[in-house]
Amino acid sequence: MQRMSANVVRIVGFKNKVYELKVTNMNGKTIDMNLKRQKNGDGVRCAIEGWPMFMQENGIRVGDTLHFRFLCEGNVLILSQVDAG
Repeated sequence: MQRMSANVVRIVGFKNKVYELKVTNMNGKTIDMNLKRQKNGDGVRCAIEGWPMFMQENGIRVGDTLHFRFLCEGNVLILSQVDAG
């Protein structure tokens, strides 16, 4: 399970213990994933279930920089660009 950055958690406003999210790759395929809020010191982070599979299916490697758009309506995270690390 991978974790979403604390800044993203704060900006998007994930407040539920479990949060449903749709993640769309650059080919338009959408996958349903769950985010689980976890304590991180004094802050909060979210674990993303299914993220390693998403990375593998989309040829994403550790160290790559990913660019996303987030649509609040529908809770959709859209991968728009991958820069090789």
